Formats: sequence, C-alpha cells, structure tokens
Amino acid sequence: MDGVQAQSYLFGGLKPWLPPPWQTSDDRVRGGKSWSSLTSLPGNCALFEGYLDIETLGGAGFASQFQSARADDGESATASDPSWDLSRFDGIEVDVEAGDGKTYTLILKDELPESQRDDGRERAGVNWEAEFKASSSGANSEGAEASSLKVWLPWDSFKATYRGKDKKDAGELKTGEIRRIGFMMRSYFGTQHGDFKLKLRSLSARDKAPRTAETTKI
Repeated sequence: MDGVQAQSYLFGGLKPWLPPPWQTSDDRVRGGKSWSSLTSLPGNCALFEGYLDIETLGGAGFASQFQSARADDGESATASDPSWDLSRFDGIEVDVEAGDGKTYTLILKDELPESQRDDGRERAGVNWEAEFKASSSGANSEGAEASSLKVWLPWDSFKATYRGKDKKDAGELKTGEIRRIGFMMRSYFGTQHGDFKLKLRSLSARDKAPRTAETTKI
C-alpha cells in the first residue's frame, strides 16, 4: 500500500475558524496603539490583519490573536482541561492563501497561568514560537520547508520565549498538551510596521512524510 500522510485540521479545512471569537493580545495593554483581528472569510478561510504601531513604544510593537482548545475539539484531552494532543504528528502546517511578505509568528502554549494579575489581566507565560514569511507568490519559514503557500513547521522549529526573550530552561514542548494557539505580528525593534494582512486557508498538525497506513483526517 502506498504511504499516506496523517493530518488533523485544527482550523480551516474540516474545522471552522470561528466561533468562538479569537482573543486579542496587542501592545495596547502596555500603552501602545497596535491592533489586530482574526475574522472568517468565505470558503472557510480566515483573515489575520491589523496595524503595527512602533512610534508609541519607541520601536517596539506587537499584535496577536489567540484561540484556546475546547472540550469539543477532536484532539481535546478532557472536558475539564481541554487541550490538543498532537504528539502523534511531526509538526504544524500553515496553509496560506495570500500574505504581504512580512514575518509572522505562530505561537503554541502548553501551559496557561493558574492565576491573573491584580488588574485582571493574564500573567505572562512561556510561548513556543516559530517564524514564517508569506506573500502572494510563496511562503517560507526559518529553517523549515515550504511548498507553494504551505509552510511546514516541525516541532523543533518552535523555540521557547518568555516576555519576548529566549528561555533556555523551558524544557521541551509538550506536544500532547497544546492549550492555546496564536498568530502574532511584531516589530522586531522597528524593522516591521504599518498595515499587515495574512489570509489563511487552514492550520493543521500532520506528519512530515507519508505513513504506510490509512490516512487520518479529523
């Protein structure tokens, strides 16, 4: 039997991008003026767009959208502690309809803060980040393979950060306990700014190479 590639759609493809609404996390929490949104488009696509301001915070700036695992997700662990169990896959594929040539960050969280700050905001935690670029003519990612507009991000391309800085003692990404997924646009100290727009077809976990077994599509 010819090999087939196991794949599980997280958003798009066989799964809707919305509802529920994605959660916004922009630099406005620090006094900045950047903004972002993620909305659904016809054909079960999504649009991550916004404006990256670098003037207010002196060259810094970020805008991001996040979605948490839900109890009704096909890869969810338990109803009381929902997460995506992606441990049987080799990484994440971002299927891009069109981009703008800017560098984007895909963020995974395998742990969530147990408490909030006094002002009601969520405490900072460890992010696992992988960067990629996308334009209308192609897509590519740092240290990853790309085909057409599909960006392949193996697990080892995700690096741990805390408050935007590398966290060397974070251990390993717990691919069986992914609790939140997000897209981020950041300034990289003023090298990116202004309007941004990324049209997405789907986000899925998959194998790097086909297996000699029946394909898995969830």
